[in-house]
Amino acid sequence: MKSIHCLLITFICCACSSGHKNVPPKTKVEKQTFEIQHTEIDPKSDEHKIHSTNYRILPVDETAKDKSLQTFVSKLKGIVKRKDLAGLLTCLDTGIVLSWGGGMSGVETFLEEWELNKKPEKSELWPKMEQFLQLGGAWEDDKKEFRFPYAQCDRFFQNMDFDFDWYVTAVCISPKTNVYRKPFPNAEKTAILSYEVVQILDRGDEFIKIQTIDKKVTGFVKKDQLILSADSYPILEKINNQWKIVSFASYD
Repeated sequence: MKSIHCLLITFICCACSSGHKNVPPKTKVEKQTFEIQHTEIDPKSDEHKIHSTNYRILPVDETAKDKSLQTFVSKLKGIVKRKDLAGLLTCLDTGIVLSWGGGMSGVETFLEEWELNKKPEKSELWPKMEQFLQLGGAWEDDKKEFRFPYAQCDRFFQNMDFDFDWYVTAVCISPKTNVYRKPFPNAEKTAILSYEVVQILDRGDEFIKIQTIDKKVTGFVKKDQLILSADSYPILEKINNQWKIVSFASYD
């Protein structure tokens, strides 16, 4: 397929809150212009053709657009790899938000929520953070807010003609995501999706039942091939000239 070059795209963007603002994400809307570097899709031939769609978010990492952010993220990657709790604490805003609807915030609450106050080396936070950082992040709200992973950025959804329900929205994070007829790894493959935005029909421990926006494909996808829009994810902001994780909240 042809390469997708750097596009100057105008989006209607949701200006989301930071850890020190009491405004939940995906609410306030304003017009912004962003320059986005997209990755080429070059899928190999397979038993199924890749599903054709206008609902797709290609991977992008905009960390390098700010040198101070790039330095912070590089430091954060090392901390996560070492499972360095003391180092992680230096990266957290004191008012870090864990739940907008539940009003949960603060470092102590963060430690309890991720069981970092018990056996920190066993916390599920580390693999989740590692995955998000590897996927790359993107700017939101006119370069005031940076989100990991990129698939959680509202601005990428704003040019799509669809009324998304964030509780049942997910994004495929692979150029070739297999769709299975049944929730088993050896089940029959029925389709292939490439970085596609899908709707969630049912959730399991290993597989999630999805349907494409055009409703032409329904089946089961491995959970690790999706980013769920309602799940918790980190938001970074620069506070007093220092980058901090100001939120690790779900869409609630």
